[in-house]
Amino acid sequence: MTAGDTSGSQRLFFALWPPPDAARRIADLGAALDAGGAPVACDKLHLTLAFHGNCDAAGREALIARAERVSAAPIDLVFDRLDSFSKPRLIWLGPSDPPQALIDLAAFLRGPGLDRRRFVPHITLQRKAAPITARPVVPIAWRAREFVLAESGAHGVVGAYRVLARWPLAGEAGPLANVK
Repeated sequence: MTAGDTSGSQRLFFALWPPPDAARRIADLGAALDAGGAPVACDKLHLTLAFHGNCDAAGREALIARAERVSAAPIDLVFDRLDSFSKPRLIWLGPSDPPQALIDLAAFLRGPGLDRRRFVPHITLQRKAAPITARPVVPIAWRAREFVLAESGAHGVVGAYRVLARWPLAGEAGPLANVK
């Protein structure tokens, strides 16, 4: 499939969206950085758990079926570290000590077919930014009570974010090995 294809594919990903108060604090932190980048708008701030890229209707349904098997408790998150990726020139906020429940959720939602690079939980603050030296910041915490399946454009073209489905994190605490 090529970019601009009109066959109905969607660019899909699983994510956690911060609640409005945490999102405002995160957006303010991103806007205050002097790294020459473009700050990410408050309503677009999220932590990607698993990016699945272009999916057709069958792929979307398979992702929904996978998500419906998750039974996990809410996850307490503390974002206290600024860092950057030189490619693709991003400045991000992440947890210095990611909870195992977050890592397990991301691994399950990625499934067996996705790239096995190490999961680095982060929220992008600026794009097209100069690299920075990693450093601690005043922690911003929230309890993740749900995860979502979202799209980022359609037909192979990057576009606006749209949440397609939501699932609560309301199960029992413990490893995701106990999926339904």
